[in-house]
Amino acid sequence: MANPNNVPLPQPVPIEGKLAEFDNVPLFMKNLPAEDTDDVAISALQALAHEGTPDEVAQNFKEHGNEYFNGKRYREALGFYAQGVDAKPEDKALLEALLCNRAACNLELQNYGSVLRDCSRAIVINPRSSKAYYRSALALVALERYDDALDCCDRCLQFNQDNKAVRAAKERASKLKEAKERKERERQERIRQEQLKKERLRAAYIERNIIVNPVPDNVANNPYEPHFDPEDASNRTMLFPVIFMYPQYATTDLISHYQEDTPFSAHISVMFPPNAPQPEWDKKGEYVDGNLVVFGWTKRRRLLKIGKKMTLRDVCRAAKAKEGEPRDGLEMNDGTLTFVVLPKGSEEQKWMSVQHKIFRTANAPKTAPDETETAVAQAIIDLENSAPELKTELRPLQISAAREVDVRGGKKAIVIFVPVPQLKAFHKVQQRLTRELEKKFSDRHVVFVAQRRMLRKPTRNSRVKQKRPRSRTLTNVHEKILEDLVFPTEIVGKRTRVAVDGSKLLKVFLDSKDATSLEYKLDSFSSVYRRLTGKDVVFEFPVQAQE
Repeated sequence: MANPNNVPLPQPVPIEGKLAEFDNVPLFMKNLPAEDTDDVAISALQALAHEGTPDEVAQNFKEHGNEYFNGKRYREALGFYAQGVDAKPEDKALLEALLCNRAACNLELQNYGSVLRDCSRAIVINPRSSKAYYRSALALVALERYDDALDCCDRCLQFNQDNKAVRAAKERASKLKEAKERKERERQERIRQEQLKKERLRAAYIERNIIVNPVPDNVANNPYEPHFDPEDASNRTMLFPVIFMYPQYATTDLISHYQEDTPFSAHISVMFPPNAPQPEWDKKGEYVDGNLVVFGWTKRRRLLKIGKKMTLRDVCRAAKAKEGEPRDGLEMNDGTLTFVVLPKGSEEQKWMSVQHKIFRTANAPKTAPDETETAVAQAIIDLENSAPELKTELRPLQISAAREVDVRGGKKAIVIFVPVPQLKAFHKVQQRLTRELEKKFSDRHVVFVAQRRMLRKPTRNSRVKQKRPRSRTLTNVHEKILEDLVFPTEIVGKRTRVAVDGSKLLKVFLDSKDATSLEYKLDSFSSVYRRLTGKDVVFEFPVQAQE
């Protein structure tokens, strides 16, 4: 129907709002305020509610609470029973009933601690209170304290053997206790079996000269794990996940269940049969059975050339260290063993040369050389062969690692880590070597940094009693990294600027005579230093005053 006067029509009020308004009407209040008020109606109701003896007042609150409890309005009933208890009735039976009823409300509201407190008070008043024992048992069952629940039921049944509710609660508690104990026994058995499995695997690794490297937390779990062959009843044969790497094309294959008594040639013949189509990544068609060689390496970087008839068990035996030498063996990373497959000839010789050029120091990565490290090592080898004047200096030099770092402006820099004992030898040829490598990697800057190791500050509980050398402190290592980055120029000054928010910025001033040759790499120096140390730094050349 149209509204000619454009007067807004009344909107329907939600039923919840209507019910809430009744709480402000004294006659319909669920609970009267405890403090005094100026409202005459509320004052009159307060006088009526608390008029009479403590027993009469408590009985009145009890009856109101019973009405709300029968209507399943447990929170309102709880308030009335609490007021009845606060009235401090002299009748012990009435106080017991109020406590048991309040416990029943808390039981429905899952306030199990309050249930136990009220039932304890009721039992103190009446040691033969069946309701108190029953509700205590229900609360204890909900809290999974089955032994205490059974004890409550037994105490009640001593004087009330025919109580069916208590018997039912006891039977339920017994079943739940048995189920919990069974689950606990199963859990303990699983833990025992897992521990036994780990111990057997540990013994098997030691027997096979396999050294397990810890898995970093940020690495996803390998879905395949080494395990004993289920078909071997003697549990003497193992199955391993094995990775075949093809560094020439930076790709891999995974053999999830490699039986250790199987020759490598059996897998190679199946993977690269002579008359089958070549893999997509094999651009030259060199990966064919009969034209391939397999290499492995040990923890101490010994290279193992694997013969055609050798099994994985044979390779494990060959990886064992000689008597008098430190323990050695095949490395297991993330539960897998890794081997390299190469075509015979020039690729094989090139890869072996690269492996010799990369020497992992104590704090260098323990993984196989990645693509960047291989490319850097190969570039140094190529420079040895193409520059006769550098061959003598470059041949004994080795790198320990190489990493790419993002630089401002979308560029990249290559950080080449070298063993500390060889740093002086690198300094003799570093300028020429840097120029040649930057020609090879035309879109990246090249910097050399020694692979130094830091030691934590010793504490009272430290097992190491030897004094920490100053060269292993955090401050000294960071200073040396600065010197390595800017070599051959010298650092002529430093300044630390502290911002209002507490952040620090280090300004490093370099010798101005090298401004022309190093100015293009200052952003790379800053990015590399931030990546290695987490500190912000700016490199500048001091402004020369004009005469």
